[in-house]
Amino acid sequence: METTRMHLSSPRTRRFAAGATAVALGATIAAAAALGATPANAASADVTDAALSWSLSNEANAGAYFGGCNFLSAGVAGDTGASAPWTATNPTPGYAASAGNVSIAYPTGAGGTSTPTFATKCQTGDGVTVRPGTTTAGVLTLAAGTGTVDAAAGTADIAWDGGFTVGFYGGMTYWSAEDPELHVAADGTGALTATVSGYAASRDGGSWAPLTPRTVHLATLTDVDVTSSGITVSPDWQGVEPASATSLNKTNADWGSWPADFVDFQNETGQSSYWYTSGTNDAAAKKPQPISIAWTAAEAPTPEPTTPVTTEPAEPGTPEPTAEPGTPEPTTEPGTPEPTTEPGTPEPTTAPTTPAPSISTGSSTTFTVGDAVPLRADGLPAATEYSIVLHSDPVVLGTVTTDADGAFATSVVIPADTPAGAHTIAVESSDGTAVVSLAITVTADGAVVIDPVDTTTAVTTGAAVNTGGTVSGGNAAASALPWIGLSAVGVVALGSVAFIAYRRRVTQQD
Repeated sequence: METTRMHLSSPRTRRFAAGATAVALGATIAAAAALGATPANAASADVTDAALSWSLSNEANAGAYFGGCNFLSAGVAGDTGASAPWTATNPTPGYAASAGNVSIAYPTGAGGTSTPTFATKCQTGDGVTVRPGTTTAGVLTLAAGTGTVDAAAGTADIAWDGGFTVGFYGGMTYWSAEDPELHVAADGTGALTATVSGYAASRDGGSWAPLTPRTVHLATLTDVDVTSSGITVSPDWQGVEPASATSLNKTNADWGSWPADFVDFQNETGQSSYWYTSGTNDAAAKKPQPISIAWTAAEAPTPEPTTPVTTEPAEPGTPEPTAEPGTPEPTTEPGTPEPTTEPGTPEPTTAPTTPAPSISTGSSTTFTVGDAVPLRADGLPAATEYSIVLHSDPVVLGTVTTDADGAFATSVVIPADTPAGAHTIAVESSDGTAVVSLAITVTADGAVVIDPVDTTTAVTTGAAVNTGGTVSGGNAAASALPWIGLSAVGVVALGSVAFIAYRRRVTQQD
């Protein structure tokens, strides 16, 4: 339309612009301007709440032959200093179910979700310990993504602030991704990129070195359908053949790989063969799971069309035509103040509602002495440290600090010498005052039974704080570490055998 305006205001046109013709010309220009005022990207909208949910792959959440399992953790993990399974205190920062805009949740059979802890990270949302070939189906969510989307054009540009970590074999090898960005072009192709970092790990545990951070493709996308409320897409996999996938196996009809630069990076972490088909039947475990992104789009305001003032020259000697004198917008009568609230009348406010402190295990699960008891609490002051104490004879089981919402999620271990009978787990402030408590019973055979009267709904928010110990889903014999109960010498020996088996398995997959 800009071309049309330039043509109409050319010297040739101006020679014929006079009288009624000038009026008609002005109307034509006004109509053209009104059409031109509609932006080409009328469907473009800003988003500030984009939430990306992704499991990465089944393998990234599966049981492992060594270290318990492969897992997702919120935040960028610190340096363990060696190729070894994580502990409750190493690395720092270590395992977390939430960190900033990032959270991890495990689905339950009833259709809900469970928030994992360090002790339960190798269990499904229903408390079943995963084994090789089974998965927790953990879901990573990045919230508060910002950018623009255009459903009509099929484009999207969204960025997230936050990071996550992916650990294999209990953390013997792990890497992190930060600040992902999504870009979708009008032809339906797209990419999810992020800055990755991690550590070069050898399978024998003999080397450990930080890697140079770099930007890689977490996913390449095809046939992306951008709607006004979100995207659901399966990343490219089938037929992808990176040059660095040295043991790529094409015997499965669904053979494939993650993006080439991603696999190049994983060659340095020691995880490369877990991101492409290296066996005959491992495509289902290794292929990317669908990515789901949802948002609430707010359309950008469309400017009101305006009529430009034309300055067409008239006949010689005739003053230049001008626009009609501007008529000011109507205003309030002079001297009339804007209506305001009556002086001295405060604005109505709604009194904030503070939930009462509550604590729960999330269910009435029976535990044995020595297992970890998961605890979840909310309704407490934010960013406050508390002690978790077992009564009657006070025994401090650990400390926690509430998050910004006044919640925490942790686990504590019932000491082996706890006598049978009624006991209480209390959350106590620094002066020893119990702010919330939970009644339990330790039976003669060592089973811990939660009093259903004091059980409340599980809190699904809050930082995952861990005080040590492992949870084995109510059965210590089902622990991911099969050597529990053996002598120290037996632990070392069996651990060596397991590690050798792990090395052989990985070598065969590679």
